[in-house]
Formats: sequence, C-alpha cells, structure tokens
Amino acid sequence: MRIQVPTLLAAVLCGLFHAGCEPYRIEHRQRPAFYQRASDQELPSEVVLEDGTVMKFSEKRPGRSEASKESLAGAERIEIRERTADGAVTLRAFAPEHVLAHAKQCIRQREYELLWDQLLAAETRSVYLKSGQDYTSFAGFCEQNRGDLMEMFNRMGFGFYSSDVVQESIGSNAFRIRLHPSLGSQFKFTEFDVVKESDGLKWLMVR
Repeated sequence: MRIQVPTLLAAVLCGLFHAGCEPYRIEHRQRPAFYQRASDQELPSEVVLEDGTVMKFSEKRPGRSEASKESLAGAERIEIRERTADGAVTLRAFAPEHVLAHAKQCIRQREYELLWDQLLAAETRSVYLKSGQDYTSFAGFCEQNRGDLMEMFNRMGFGFYSSDVVQESIGSNAFRIRLHPSLGSQFKFTEFDVVKESDGLKWLMVR
C-alpha cells in the first residue's frame, strides 16, 4: 500500500495536469444592452460551442479606448423603443438586430398593430393591400404562427453571435438573418429579412 497510494496519486495528478493544459479558445463578443431588455428570458453570459470554443458576451467590447467607451455609452442612450407619458410607443431600428428584437417583443406581447404601423416594410404592407388583404390579415398570420415565430426569434437571439445564425446582405439595401441549415429541420420559420428605408430598418419578410 505504501507504494500503490503514491503511485495512484501521481497518476491522478498527471491526469489532472494533462486535462488542465488542454488548449481551448475564448471569443469575446459584444451584445447590445437592448437585446436583454427585449428578451423574455435571461440571456447567457457564456456559451460553449461544439468545437470547444468558449464565447463570452458583454455589453462592452473589450480593449476599447476611453473615448470609444464614451461613444458607445452615448449610442446606448438612444432608446430604440420609447414610450411617452400618454402611452404611445415609437420603435427605432438602426441595425438588423434591432428589427429582430422589436419583432420578437411585439409578437410576444401581441402588439401586431404596432408592427404593422411602424416595423413592417412599406413594400410588404403594399403587397398585403394589393392582394386584397389588410392589417387584419397580417395580425391573423402573426397570431396563428405566434408560437413558431417565437421559437425562431428565441433561437436567433440565443445564437446571434455564433455560427448557428448566418447574417448576409441581399441586394444593396437589405439583409437576411437565417438559422444555419443544420438547424433548419427543427423550425417552421428559418429566415428573417430586413430592408433599409428612409426612416430606418424594417421587417421585410419571414419564411
């Protein structure tokens, strides 16, 4: 036993040291503060991908100068969703993720009229009207597919900065946010298109 115990201990320590020295990769990503406010669940501060990469999220990008931090803080003071004293709500979207966050929150809270009036692209609203449909048709679509839409929005929000979500330009003024094909079979909706208009970005299409 005098020989076996130290030998066993040495073997265990060796295994621990070996495991502790195994290389892994850490990526720091910035996540806008508004996204947590728009979410109906606590967003993770850290995610481990399949390849072992550790993704750590924060509301400030590491390594910025003081001037850059002040600039970022100033940008975050611009409310993308503002409610006045009389209860009126104004939606603003300066980036594709703003549109995604608005759509997610409005669908969750059944604010379909707000979506129709302020977030839906003029082109999309025009297609509804030309086909003999109107706000009622749009609201009906949102309500009928509310669960499936929320599943897509939640998954996109969770993996927005990972390879699970693909972001790409489509034309000169439109963007597409889509779930990676490996996830496609799990969701009814997998793509969310955004278009740039004179007063900001709008929801163009979902498919």
